[in-house]
Amino acid sequence: MAEASSDGAVKRVVGLGDPVSDVLVRLDEPSYAKRVFAACGIAEPGGCLPVDADEDIARLLAVCGGEWVDFSGDDGDDGASASVSVATPECCPGGSAANVMKGIANLGGAASFVGMIGKDETGARYRALLASQNVSPILLECEDDDESGGERSLGSARCISLVERDGQRTMRTYLGASLRMSASDFPTDEALTGAALLHVEGYALYRPELCLAATRAAKARGLLVSLDLASFEVVRNCRATLIEVLESGLVDLLFANEDEARELVGASALGVGGGGGAADERVDRGDDENFFNRSDADKALSWMLQHCAVACVSLGARGCVARAKDGAKGVAPAVRVPVVDTTGAGDSFTAGFLTAYLRGGSVQACCVAGCVVGTALVQVLGAELSFGKWEELSREVNDVVERLGGGEAGGSRRE
Repeated sequence: MAEASSDGAVKRVVGLGDPVSDVLVRLDEPSYAKRVFAACGIAEPGGCLPVDADEDIARLLAVCGGEWVDFSGDDGDDGASASVSVATPECCPGGSAANVMKGIANLGGAASFVGMIGKDETGARYRALLASQNVSPILLECEDDDESGGERSLGSARCISLVERDGQRTMRTYLGASLRMSASDFPTDEALTGAALLHVEGYALYRPELCLAATRAAKARGLLVSLDLASFEVVRNCRATLIEVLESGLVDLLFANEDEARELVGASALGVGGGGGAADERVDRGDDENFFNRSDADKALSWMLQHCAVACVSLGARGCVARAKDGAKGVAPAVRVPVVDTTGAGDSFTAGFLTAYLRGGSVQACCVAGCVVGTALVQVLGAELSFGKWEELSREVNDVVERLGGGEAGGSRRE
């Protein structure tokens, strides 16, 4: 079984997921935002929706970049082209597992990321930007056949985020080539040799064969496996695969937020939405029947620990709770800070938790470390911090591990 290094250094961690290039566009002026949404045909801003083709992302960028294309054939109300302009979009390598790997690498660990990109500029840029974040890219390239029998290259995944002044995001995502990765594509030797842990994002559950092949290969080589459930929709849509992975004993560390835990365990079992719970818990709920309290979190952790060695439920602005199968517990409140953007905060929390865990930290230390790193991310726009800030956070994580002590071999390990 993989263990933390005696000198406290994190052994190599490998992530598996969708390599999504995040494109951030700031719509600071309300009038400008209104024009962009109108030009893009977005009647109800907010939310995240998939798009079918990379051309749809290019269309949005063309409008936001001031290169007006008259998609409707109509001119503006004044008869002139309704062109717009904006600052250059900010691009960074994203995707849940990739964000976790960036966090681990920038906290002083060694990290690799496995995914599939297209043979295009977007994919090449993703590879370079990921490497610049100290993550070793293990990116396969995808080609697909078009209907005419010739070959065309699928575009690399991209997500455009239109961010208004109040922080509201309107996101459109094209997954493209990332969805073509199959079980036979997983580079077992390159990815897993010398690694201590495989981290899998929940979105990988949409490709059951790939998820099962990767986790089985990792366990066969003695690696730890961590799984982040990603979203309650993933839990709902991929429940059969998720249960198979869990019941097969393929997961050592399981991460969920309150919505994912509710969906995983069931609202009736938790007493959420059913009016259950003790009187003091009902007071905590206020008028919200769906409030997820500590009692609910404890029930969720108990269920999760039937299938893993360490379970963690994050509670957003209320911090997190975690438990290990050996009885170790962790509770960490969130630090009150001005929240600018929650994008990537959950992934950064996971990075902090795993970093502390592999450095031999107790479950309590892991919870605190996760909250320290996650809190730093919500104070900036986008999921990127300066290298100087990462160095500061790395020192804080080390201090937390030293101050709160370690568990046996990093908290709790499944043997």
